[in-house]
Amino acid sequence: MATKNNAGQPPLVSVCVPVYDTERFLEKCLESALAQDFDGFELVVVSDASRGKDERGRSAKKIVKAAQRQSDKARRLKGLPPIPVKFVESYQNRGILETRRTLLNEARGAFVAFLDSDDEFLPGALAALHGAALQYGADIVHGEFISGDYDSSGVFQATEVTKCGAIHHGVLDGKQIARSWSAGDFNGNVIGKLISKPLLESAFEKIPYTECTMAEDFLIFFYLSVHAARYVGIEKKVYQYRVTSGVSSGRPIETMRKWRMVCSAASAFADVSLMIKDCQAEGILTDEDIEHMGKVTIAYVANSLSQLRQRVVPQLQEQAYDMLCEYWGRDFVQKVDAAMNRG
Repeated sequence: MATKNNAGQPPLVSVCVPVYDTERFLEKCLESALAQDFDGFELVVVSDASRGKDERGRSAKKIVKAAQRQSDKARRLKGLPPIPVKFVESYQNRGILETRRTLLNEARGAFVAFLDSDDEFLPGALAALHGAALQYGADIVHGEFISGDYDSSGVFQATEVTKCGAIHHGVLDGKQIARSWSAGDFNGNVIGKLISKPLLESAFEKIPYTECTMAEDFLIFFYLSVHAARYVGIEKKVYQYRVTSGVSSGRPIETMRKWRMVCSAASAFADVSLMIKDCQAEGILTDEDIEHMGKVTIAYVANSLSQLRQRVVPQLQEQAYDMLCEYWGRDFVQKVDAAMNRG
């Protein structure tokens, strides 16, 4: 039976969907959210100046309106009230971090669940996540992932290894949260989790305006992990992750502005580095934790180098390499590059 929220009351959960040239998947994404057996939520969609279209030539705005009409009709036949849906369009591409900030500003729920527009919620996801939040008094609830993609017949084929699937089952309190995350015990993506809105707001207050398409979740979750009171990981599959789409899925990078958003991951790590010493002094992070974060930093630079060679158009690759060095430091980039070549 669906959970009902009192009429006129703020929603219990805001489902927040960023759109960035993934309109071809948006319909399935929205359907998975609007079909949730949990009535105390709203749906907020923000397009990051996306110019994508679906196979029927529809923009994000038209897809959202069609999904809302279909949902309203289905719920009316069941005697249920409509789910509030809000669409916001940015007219300048600002990257996923700032799109998440806009989504948070538009959200009215006590909790926020981010759902990327190329992914889907699994049945019962919101009820399970919100139920665990209440049961355990948690401000972060983490559910399990299924990773994969649809085959030619439209059947989702899960991969053996679940990308983003690392999860700590059970409760973590206070300092345990940052330590467990920094040690790699669970993933720091904001998707697949239910997060207290006040906790998210406190994190974004500390994060400066940053246009980036990579490492944004690392930056956000660093602050969440340090300030969260309780995390709980539940044994319930809640999120279906599409492995062959998204901002780092292989689409060509044809402008230096797009490449700058990849390089700007350095800004996220720079912001985190300023906080790490304080966390170490306060006993929140150990030397081992910090060493692990150093390995994560190297992995991000290595990933950027791979994307440069695979996605940046040939005529921009030299300029793109120089920009990567400008953000991360030439010596550091060359050191990581040499290690990749040896490997």
